[in-house]
Amino acid sequence: MFVLAAPFSGASRLTARLAGHPALYALPELCLFMADTVGELLDIFRLSQGPHADGLLRAVAQLEFGVQADPEIEAATQWLAQRREWTVGALLDELARRVAPRRLVIPDTETPLRPNDLRRLRRHAPTAVAVQVVRHPWTQAQRLVRWGHDRLFIPPDFKDHAWDPPLIEPQVPWLRANRNIEQRYADAPQRLHRVSDESLDDAPSATLTALCRWLELPDDAATLDAMHADEAAWAYGGHGPRRAPYGLEAEVLEMPPARERGEPAAEASLEAVLPWRPDGAGFDAGVIALARRYGYR
Repeated sequence: MFVLAAPFSGASRLTARLAGHPALYALPELCLFMADTVGELLDIFRLSQGPHADGLLRAVAQLEFGVQADPEIEAATQWLAQRREWTVGALLDELARRVAPRRLVIPDTETPLRPNDLRRLRRHAPTAVAVQVVRHPWTQAQRLVRWGHDRLFIPPDFKDHAWDPPLIEPQVPWLRANRNIEQRYADAPQRLHRVSDESLDDAPSATLTALCRWLELPDDAATLDAMHADEAAWAYGGHGPRRAPYGLEAEVLEMPPARERGEPAAEASLEAVLPWRPDGAGFDAGVIALARRYGYR
């Protein structure tokens, strides 16, 4: 099962809840579908300016060597290098075998940004189901822009290249990712279930119950209590070791909760003027239309 979302939309947060279900085993983000083979994937990781390899290294270290520490991260690096000829589908099958009979849960905020990567996901994991996590574009945008302040490297997927220099524009990944997810699963709507991040705050038990029933998993009171447990109980719920510290969304690992920042909560609105834009514009019409279809105002 994949938890797919635009960046800063709550994929890691939902995955942490699913990690508490006894029939599931939740991993960090693996970024598997940037390539077709493990060797190609390792080459991309080596050239990447981001920590794309960290989640996969942490997962292999934990599942193959029993702990996430620097020596095991090095062992995981070698383990993957020895399997360069494997397809990413074969690697995924091996990870699934390691946790069986539990089902794998894998969050992913990279794959939805690129149609080719989503095609690889469907090709290499043909029986997988997906949960699409959506968040109000105003809330998503505020978090992404705040995270991007004073950073030397901002992924090109997060920018509006019509500006010189390119402008950080959260609408771009929000719209692109959600449209791509919908289009890729248009031929198999029974394999896609949508959850709003806000529902995890407003109606957590009802949201998790509906998701469990869609997955045909137990949803008794004890199971739901386990899914509400502290995220620290999840093996991948915080920073990893020095050699692979990431693997989850930046909003989980790098940004304190709003209540700790002492910031006033601005009401999310699709009609708002966007403060990060120098032209005083509002949301793009495509963003507004899709967000309204998701129930946002």
